[in-house]
Amino acid sequence: MNEPAKLMWWQGSVVPSGDTALTLANHSLHYGLCVFEGVSAFPSGDDGHHVFRLEEHMTRFAESCRLVGTTLAQSPAELAAACHETLTANGLRRAYLRPVAFLGDGVLGLAAPGAQAQVAVLAFDVSSFDEVVRGQQPRLTLSSVARLSPHAFPTKAKVSAGYLNSRIAWMDAQRRGYDDALLLDDTGFVAECTVQNVFGVRGRTLLVPDSPAALDGITVASVIEIAHDLGYEVDRSPLTAADLPACEALCVASTAGGVRPVRCVDGTEFDTENAVVAEIVHTYRQAELGLLPRYAKWVAR
Repeated sequence: MNEPAKLMWWQGSVVPSGDTALTLANHSLHYGLCVFEGVSAFPSGDDGHHVFRLEEHMTRFAESCRLVGTTLAQSPAELAAACHETLTANGLRRAYLRPVAFLGDGVLGLAAPGAQAQVAVLAFDVSSFDEVVRGQQPRLTLSSVARLSPHAFPTKAKVSAGYLNSRIAWMDAQRRGYDDALLLDDTGFVAECTVQNVFGVRGRTLLVPDSPAALDGITVASVIEIAHDLGYEVDRSPLTAADLPACEALCVASTAGGVRPVRCVDGTEFDTENAVVAEIVHTYRQAELGLLPRYAKWVAR
C-alpha cells in the first residue's frame, strides 16, 4: 500500500497524484501539522463501490482540524463527495482512502490560529490487502514508551505529529521480536496500540479501555454497537496492564486492519478462537461489506 493511484483529489479538482508543486518550505513538513484519515472502500453491486463509515471519518477529520487550530474550506459532506470522486476517477472499488489537510509553503514559524488548510484525497488499491493483513494475529508487547499525554498534546486529533510517538514504540517492539506495542497512558492505564485500538473479552463482556490518551476509534465504536446488538455487555472503563491476564481474549481494531484477535501480550497468551470474538469479527466484516441491513447507515454509496 505504498504507491497511490494515478489520480487524486486536490483542492476541488481531480489531478495526477503528486501534482501539487509543494516545496521543502512546506509548513506541515517542518512542524508536523498534518491532519489525516484512513477510510476503507469496498465493491458494491456489479461495478460500483461503497465507503464504510465515511460520514464519521469526515466528521472526525474536521474535528481534528479544529483541535489543532486549522480551518477547512470544505464541509464534511463536500469532503465525502471528494472521496467518492477520487475512487470513481481511478476506477477503484476495494481501496484505502487517505484524506490529508495541511498548511502549505511560506508559513515558517508557528502558524496563526485558524490558518486554512490545503486538502487532498489519495487512494490506494488494497485489493490484495485483506489476505495479507487481516489474517494476521499480532503478538504484542507492553511498551516502555508512554502514549502522549492529553495534557501536552491533542490526543483526540488524528494528526501526523502524534505518530512519532507510535513509531518509536513500534520500532522498540520490532527490535524485541513482536508485531506491535501496547502503550499505557501517562497515568498507567491501557491506552492503545501504535495505530490500533484494543479491547479485551471476559466471558460475555467486552472490556474497552477508557483512556483520554487514546484516539476515539471509529472501528472500536462499531464493535461496541455490534456487541450491544448481539447481546454482549460492554464495560468502558480504565484498564490496567494487570487486568489483561484475566481476559480470555484480546483484540485490536482499526480501519485498515479490521478486527483481529491478538495472540499474546509478552508472556500472556490469549484464545484466538474465542466464540465471542469470532461472532464480532464476522458481524463487523459483514457490516463492512454492506451485507447487513441493520448497519446500512454505515455504508455510503
